[in-house]
Amino acid sequence: MTARDAVAPAAQRADAEGVTRRAPFSDNPRVGARGQRTRQRILDAALQLFGDEGFHQCSIARISELARCSRVSFYQYFSGKEDVFSSLAGQVARQISASTEAIDPLTPDASGWDGLRAWVGRYGDIHARYGPIFRGLPTTFRDDQGLTTASARLSDQSVSRIRSKLSSSDLPTRQLDPLIALLVACLTRTLDDAATLRAAAPEAYPRDRVEIAFTDVMHRSLFGRNPFNAHASSSSARPPRVEFGPDVVAMMMKEEAIRSGADKRAALNALVQNGRDVFVQRGYHATRVDDLAAAAGVSHGVFYRYFENKNELAIVLTVQAMRAVGDAFVGIPDLAAGNGQELRRWFRRYNAAQAGEAAMIRVWVEAALEDARLRSLSASALDWGRRRMVRVLGARGAGTSDIDVEAIVMVALLGAFGSRPRGAASVDAVANVVERGLVSGS
Repeated sequence: MTARDAVAPAAQRADAEGVTRRAPFSDNPRVGARGQRTRQRILDAALQLFGDEGFHQCSIARISELARCSRVSFYQYFSGKEDVFSSLAGQVARQISASTEAIDPLTPDASGWDGLRAWVGRYGDIHARYGPIFRGLPTTFRDDQGLTTASARLSDQSVSRIRSKLSSSDLPTRQLDPLIALLVACLTRTLDDAATLRAAAPEAYPRDRVEIAFTDVMHRSLFGRNPFNAHASSSSARPPRVEFGPDVVAMMMKEEAIRSGADKRAALNALVQNGRDVFVQRGYHATRVDDLAAAAGVSHGVFYRYFENKNELAIVLTVQAMRAVGDAFVGIPDLAAGNGQELRRWFRRYNAAQAGEAAMIRVWVEAALEDARLRSLSASALDWGRRRMVRVLGARGAGTSDIDVEAIVMVALLGAFGSRPRGAASVDAVANVVERGLVSGS
């Protein structure tokens, strides 16, 4: 049996051992094999619906129907949708923990690359099955202290276990933990971003290609470049360009008119200026049109004069955030020049710009889980960033083996790094990944 084969059954056994019935069914708390199967059907049904309909849109009735059980049966095991989500997040945590525990020794040679590739593949399997949980955790449950603490503990555990498997590294010990932590966060984002792009261009980003590219970047970041960690593209065709949809383009034009001052309508400008704070404070799903209108000092009817619904205002605000982050890309230094201090200064500036927009971008991600137009915007924005990074890595002399996919890794790296304010250790970590893991791929 391989390490990959052992991971899921071990996690499932751990999950089954903790199954009990809830009150008022706790007079008979013990759950047999049949009850465990029912509970797992509920979890499987919820996972599918969280992906198909979104957490907020699906109901307990829909979960029970798909799981082929009654609402009474549902409440024997779970107090509500939040409890189901938490249980699924627990399954994810146990499987990631078991997978990282099973990682082979990480060495600078081809055997070390193989071990790292196997771990990335197992992580990819978990992500493919539990994608709605990975995507929903940072947004839908951002204020759940229990899940936030558990997520941070899992991240720390993963970093510690990966570091313990390292045979050697020419990086100072104090730099290893921030580097590994950033790479683990980057892996999750790389898989998320690749899945979003794959939905728009199914043939362009197969999982194996993405996982190999990430493994190359991580192995080079830890050990430097070698012939076995610089794989060529598996496809001779360039990925297709993912265009913005017509309704998104219309909102982008509206945002441009507001930003440039060409549209001087006071009520429209007030809605845009105040809407961001409302979305950030309340979250996408808790924000009502009445809240947005009240913050802008306009009537409910005036809101609908300019926007069909809150989604359209969310798109305008998201485009603003995209422009702010995109403006930071313009100043990225020439990676081929080898000026490490200049690169680190740029990362500090980028972090300040991205961290300022991160709150609105989180709102966008939360909304995109359940709104097709925002999902379309996600794919188009990611492809815009990917193509920009192809130019940064290629035209400036930093050619990489599979540049089209390693550009996705760089977009994910920038997103992970910019998700919150960072200190000097994280700046050094992200610069090391770029210098060693991305630029050194040529």
